[in-house]
Amino acid sequence: MENSGPERARSDAMITAVNRAITAIVPVLCTAGWIIHPANKSFDGHRDVAERVIETGCVQTVLQSVGGLLQIAERPVQGPTPSFQKPHLVLAFITIGDRGTVGRQALAVQSGMTEAPVRTIIKKLREGGYAETNASGCYLTGAGQGVYESLRSRLTEFLPIEGSQLTMGEFQLGLVVKGGGKAVRSGLEQRDSAIALRAAGATTFVLKEGKFTVPGGSDDCERDFPSGAWATLRKKLKPRNGDAVIVCGAKDETTAKLGALSAALTLL
Repeated sequence: MENSGPERARSDAMITAVNRAITAIVPVLCTAGWIIHPANKSFDGHRDVAERVIETGCVQTVLQSVGGLLQIAERPVQGPTPSFQKPHLVLAFITIGDRGTVGRQALAVQSGMTEAPVRTIIKKLREGGYAETNASGCYLTGAGQGVYESLRSRLTEFLPIEGSQLTMGEFQLGLVVKGGGKAVRSGLEQRDSAIALRAAGATTFVLKEGKFTVPGGSDDCERDFPSGAWATLRKKLKPRNGDAVIVCGAKDETTAKLGALSAALTLL
């Protein structure tokens, strides 16, 4: 039976993201000498290819285009060592994608950095072919948009959760990594990654049979730890079975975002 309604919409969105990711990846791989460009250079409309990628479980391979983005954070630069890590770069990149065009000062504020590292990030994004700048600010190129959509096909938007006690930290927010549940072991790796970015704490839940679970712990967190936060997570983020739900807490919103992203990157 064919999918319909929300299920079909979700499938179409994933196929579109995969299609665009394929289009973005091929030129990069060709430039690097990893593959020979096919005679047919257009991947637009290859819905059947995208569907086979999804059906055969190869979405992870396609989404490794994100790895190229992360690698630019490790490339050496002249002058002082830039004071940012991969989650800072990803947060800046997502912010540009979300807003379309954003100025350097606004990007610095929303990424929790000063303008100096933001300048370095923008320079690296431009050199990598992911972004360009104009008088209005920084914006993503076609290749950057493809990687952005790959990220957004796996990561939801951040959801502030008022009054949450699901983890440590004054300000808490949620983030879903779609299909990330299979990569969660104990949740300690995600917690430690978040704390490394100065978060107060992070708890990773895996949705199984419609229930929030903790690996090695509760098989029904809503039953064992009653809280209105569960309903908020369900309503706003709409996690599905197999998804990982990260709740990160920190002293402020930006630090919580960076911690959540740091945790999420361990699951991609």
